[in-house]
Amino acid sequence: MRLVHLCAVTALVASPQSFVAATGGNNFTRRCSRLIETFKQKDVKVLFSGYVTRGTNLTFPDGDPSCTNDVVVLADMCRLQLNITTSPVSNVIADVWMPVDWREKGKRFAMTGNGGSSGCVMWEDVAYTAALGFATVGHNNGHDGMSGLPFLNRPETVKDFAYRALGVSTTIGKIATNFFYQDTLTTSYYWGCSGAGRQGMVAAQRYPEEFNGIIAASPAAQWNRLAASIMVHWYTVGPVDSPRYLTFPQWQAVDAEVLKQCDGIDGVLDNVLEDPLKCQPHFEAMLCTDGQTWEFNQCLTVAQVEAVKRIYQPVYGNKGRYVYHGYQPGNDPILAFSQVLGAPSEIGYDYLRYAYYSDASWTLPATEDDFLAVIDDLLARDPFDANADNPDLTRLKNAGHKLLSYHGGTDGFYTYAGTQDLYDATARNMSLSSHDLDDFYRFFMIPGLGHCAGGNGAWYIGGPSQYGSGGTGFDPQESLLIKMVKWAEDGVPIDTIKGYSVDETTGALAGAVREHCRHPMRNYYKGTGDPALPSSWECRFSSLYP
Repeated sequence: MRLVHLCAVTALVASPQSFVAATGGNNFTRRCSRLIETFKQKDVKVLFSGYVTRGTNLTFPDGDPSCTNDVVVLADMCRLQLNITTSPVSNVIADVWMPVDWREKGKRFAMTGNGGSSGCVMWEDVAYTAALGFATVGHNNGHDGMSGLPFLNRPETVKDFAYRALGVSTTIGKIATNFFYQDTLTTSYYWGCSGAGRQGMVAAQRYPEEFNGIIAASPAAQWNRLAASIMVHWYTVGPVDSPRYLTFPQWQAVDAEVLKQCDGIDGVLDNVLEDPLKCQPHFEAMLCTDGQTWEFNQCLTVAQVEAVKRIYQPVYGNKGRYVYHGYQPGNDPILAFSQVLGAPSEIGYDYLRYAYYSDASWTLPATEDDFLAVIDDLLARDPFDANADNPDLTRLKNAGHKLLSYHGGTDGFYTYAGTQDLYDATARNMSLSSHDLDDFYRFFMIPGLGHCAGGNGAWYIGGPSQYGSGGTGFDPQESLLIKMVKWAEDGVPIDTIKGYSVDETTGALAGAVREHCRHPMRNYYKGTGDPALPSSWECRFSSLYP
């Protein structure tokens, strides 16, 4: 798949002739290799510098085994690896990829992020962004691997995860870029999805002057509330021996029932809900009657139906305090994978015991009622500033910079409704209508998109964490990052986002194409024409948002 994508971005990378013209022969490679000696900054140590050619399968043998440790390089570039000290007991490892055609492509800079709470570099995002001509930075978020164990009794490391790794990597990355090219970068961007989407909201709220454009996809912005709700969902379903537990095939049947009841609401039977919150499934339709079983009748018990109904309902804490949304109807299979583990989510559990409570022996309370005290604590305290849900974007607005946030309508990790809430809360907090807020902050719900990538709709939009997941034949100039450049630099707003369906077998673009609408509008079928064509749909205000 990667080699196919390499062909797709060939037009973006430098030819040997342009390499010579841009660098004056081998000056580029010489300057690059000497960075290990010449680049000096306080609290920064150069670990590696060297020229890497397009097509190289770059491997990281010392990388944490829980991370992806190889990537195909998509542009001739200089790779600079740095160790940045953030405190006497913490540090960040950052990679700066500086492509040969940086000047020709606009002298731009871009940051990428990390999934969940991990310390894994999103190498494919780094490679893809560098191929677009950006000097690009990826970093380990202050620790290595997917586990939360490095947070244990290390508050400075948790602080790096929460916001500081992004800040210092941006600062040093920009300095390194200007130093290497002996030039001044023009504009800066950030893009990332999931945990990296949370970092995008951190960028907008804490570092808004640093980035001309920010793309925050599926942001886990309300971090503490998400941690609480994920645990509550586990209590709801329980371990594998619980009477409420559902197997993966049973969750697939639940999703099929949702589509059976709600797919036609938008006027087209295509396994995609254009407005999932309009769907109110009646799960009692799946109940077993006397003598029926799942094995023979594909039905659910009363306890299982009650668990399913709770999964789709909001989570509340003590005294009815709202915690977070339930899942939206029409989820991708990730929901099932998360709920069939028979154990609590590692992301939420690790953060609670290793970071929040700094106690490796801490365990979840025996019952959900006992867990309510933990929820109270999570809502009351955010000691490391991990939440990124500040609805005041005055600094971003005053800087003239742009924020684009989007979220998949079939996200099975956490619902798009929380991201939509943050947009609406920002409008209220800043006393701005959607029309006024759209000048600098836009939100899109993408029907048929799962968590960052994949789904049963027109999900491929050229966003972060999508390269390598399909989309063969996609024009990189249609990527969201390039569209953000046009909005931030040329004043061309992003009114719709074009999405493409992907053939699951070949990875090629195939099937329906849709122009996804910005909130608060939704796509409506016009009633005539091929539903697979975007011209058969129009953006209108949803009846939920008069």
